[in-house]
Amino acid sequence: MDYTPKEKETPGYKRVHFFKYFLTETDWNDRHQYHLAKLRLHTSQLHGMGIQDGLTTFRVLQSSPPSLKVEITPGIGTDVQGREILVWGNESMTVDLEKFQLPATVYLKVVYQEIATDRCRMGDGRIENRYYRESYRFIVSDRPADDNQLELARIALTPDCTEIKDAADPLNPGPNEIDMRFRRNCASMRGLDMEARHNLLRLLRERKSAYERIGGHAKLPDIALFAQNFAIMRELIESNVLKEAALPGILRFFEKLDSLVLESVTQSIDPYLIDRPEWKRHVDNCRAFSQILDEPGKSFQQKLPMALVQLDKLSISYAHLTRLLGNDKRVYLQGQVKPLPTQYPISTAWDFIKVWSAEMPQVFRVDDIEWLLMGELNITDESSEKKYKFRICDARDIWKNRQRLYFPDGTLIEDTGVAHEGGYSEFDIPGVIPDTHLVVIRMMDYARGDYELLVNVNNQDAGISRCDGFDRRARWRNWPFVIPAHFVNDSVLHIRQSLLTADRDVNMFRFWFYQPTNW
Repeated sequence: MDYTPKEKETPGYKRVHFFKYFLTETDWNDRHQYHLAKLRLHTSQLHGMGIQDGLTTFRVLQSSPPSLKVEITPGIGTDVQGREILVWGNESMTVDLEKFQLPATVYLKVVYQEIATDRCRMGDGRIENRYYRESYRFIVSDRPADDNQLELARIALTPDCTEIKDAADPLNPGPNEIDMRFRRNCASMRGLDMEARHNLLRLLRERKSAYERIGGHAKLPDIALFAQNFAIMRELIESNVLKEAALPGILRFFEKLDSLVLESVTQSIDPYLIDRPEWKRHVDNCRAFSQILDEPGKSFQQKLPMALVQLDKLSISYAHLTRLLGNDKRVYLQGQVKPLPTQYPISTAWDFIKVWSAEMPQVFRVDDIEWLLMGELNITDESSEKKYKFRICDARDIWKNRQRLYFPDGTLIEDTGVAHEGGYSEFDIPGVIPDTHLVVIRMMDYARGDYELLVNVNNQDAGISRCDGFDRRARWRNWPFVIPAHFVNDSVLHIRQSLLTADRDVNMFRFWFYQPTNW
């Protein structure tokens, strides 16, 4: 049932409706008040209170020379009522120490203010103002900002204060230094444009890969830890929560990690490697990047294109550094954090390979990854078993069987395999690309399923292959298990399969091994 509230029950906005002979002073004022109120509602609710681009505008800086006066750069902000505070030019404020009982923390604030202007005398003698000028007022107080005030900075004054200075460390200002850590930023700050996002994501991906490879060096495990910072930054950029004002901090983030790498390599690596031209070029590129960021007299927008170009040069020099210092096998050291994934859930996207009845394809695509066939183990073929060092150990019973069975699509296949109760089977996979997923696909008789196999890779338990369900009519299946890149830590993998389900046997006819081409 529809319901329309009565007029007196609805406290919403009323918009002026003009018609002939309807135009009075009240009408005009109501019209302006309606649009003003809706604008401020929109601003307060959708953008919120705070300073627009808070890292670059409304900056509070020490005077030159330093004194008790501070300089304020132009900016725009919004109070809790949605009223805009707009400062067009540079301003200044003076802190009068005599008004405070020191030591004390003083707050530098700005507040919205309306000023009646253009006064005129009416015919009946009344004085009216033709306009209201939207303005602002600066406040220096020992009380924090309320809802209608914006804090620009705060200063912890000491009794012997004679001048106010910029903070030597903005993240930890000292006494009598300008502290802008508690400013409230407006939610409407501009986000990163798409080109900047794509460039940064590419650079983060390249840098993370280089750090992981260099961190495989026996003397540089800490650099693999640094790579996790790139993963965190990538998530922040992809989530689109970072704003344009965060770009200076992102570039400083690159600079800081580069300096940590320089320090770690210099302290840990043999001097003859540091004398190599690859290392010297890399050091020069790091210094050039820092010089661009620190160059005086240029705005950040002027520095940004040059900084991005220099980051590209650094990516190239990191590639040379990886060849000089990196460990391509990624053999993980004791205590070293392993940044690669330790799990790979088999999704329903793999179901098609389970019932694949034709020759196994050279390439197939699953989970947005292109998988390339890199080997096949044919059970009961002597040369194939010898190549992959296949054997069954400690089994209670082992038997060969020749099966003539159907796939679910009706294809009839005859093959010879082996089964065992108890113990375990093991084999080697040579020619593996380290740090890359590897899928083992086992051709099996699916008449009795519902069992679990523990897969051990190079003496590490890599996961459990769960064979769910069964089929007594169409009995052939190709069962996949993905060994995550985390465990693929050498060019030869030793695989051991142990049955976890009691009173069951496991059978195998063929194995296929695939690795991604685009990982």
